Amino acid sequence: MESVLYTRIKELCENRGISMTKLSEDLGIAASLIRKWKTTTSPSVDKVKMIAEYFGVSADYLIGLSDIQDSAEKLVGDEDFVSLQRAKSRMSPQDKERMMGMLRLGFHEAFKDEEQ
Repeated sequence: MESVLYTRIKELCENRGISMTKLSEDLGIAASLIRKWKTTTSPSVDKVKMIAEYFGVSADYLIGLSDIQDSAEKLVGDEDFVSLQRAKSRMSPQDKERMMGMLRLGFHEAFKDEEQ
């Protein structure tokens, strides 16, 4: 079975229209080492960071901790995201759940025409 990391690297390569060989050449990482990440070994943190920066995704996305591709640097520039994060950090668990409920309802209403 392929590791999440290897699967996501492969998908990112396909989406960008490059081969794994091209990725290995661009980053100076042996293609044989990348193939080992498929099932047998894990890369160093430095290599994960290098690949994340290459594709402009978060390291959390690469290793399967998140399904959100955007890196934190991209999100920090988004004023709405930053405002929500600040508000969330000051809320009780009940208020966080209410906020998420309102956001879900708002998104549902905003995009209901597209669902039909």
